[in-house]
Amino acid sequence: MVQYDNSIKFFDQDFKSEEQLPRCFTITFEEVGNEKEGKVRVFFNEDQQLGDIINDNSYENDFYRYHDIFHYSFATILGWSPCARAMMKRKRKSDQLIDKIEDGARATITEEALSMIIFNEAKRKNYFENASSVSRTTLRIIKEMTENFEVNVRTSKEWESAILKAYEVFRCLIKNGGGTVRFDSTRKEITYSTLI
Repeated sequence: MVQYDNSIKFFDQDFKSEEQLPRCFTITFEEVGNEKEGKVRVFFNEDQQLGDIINDNSYENDFYRYHDIFHYSFATILGWSPCARAMMKRKRKSDQLIDKIEDGARATITEEALSMIIFNEAKRKNYFENASSVSRTTLRIIKEMTENFEVNVRTSKEWESAILKAYEVFRCLIKNGGGTVRFDSTRKEITYSTLI
């Protein structure tokens, strides 16, 4: 297993810029559904649509359509998100091994599974409103599931911080029916604003 240094801020710092996660960017979540079926369209830097229109894929309206906020928050705070890399077309293809392992299907599936595990806890806890922690069980599962990836050097505290910040913005997206989120990974800052 490759060992990484936790002091490394960006796992992709030695790659060309087109293979790096952007250091500053905006994501806009725009509701396009109706009361019966909520749907969201996602835009990168205001004009580039990312992926297909997303719905909750659920029997109940649980707002999972906004779950991409988790991927972009992980990218910003942890410097890691195979899902964000895939959506933004920032995979590190110049290194076959990194492309296959760190940015490949297994890593992407792992991140999606983690998002669902965290979401299940969040739903039970009012999406972490007024929460100052994530359960030790969930944090342990995260560490176990990511032990073979570069993000294994991020601490449980860093994961907890990323999760709670993501859910702070998630709640804003729900409350306001979308919005624009600015991500700054150099400062590890995420700021929300309502749609104009």
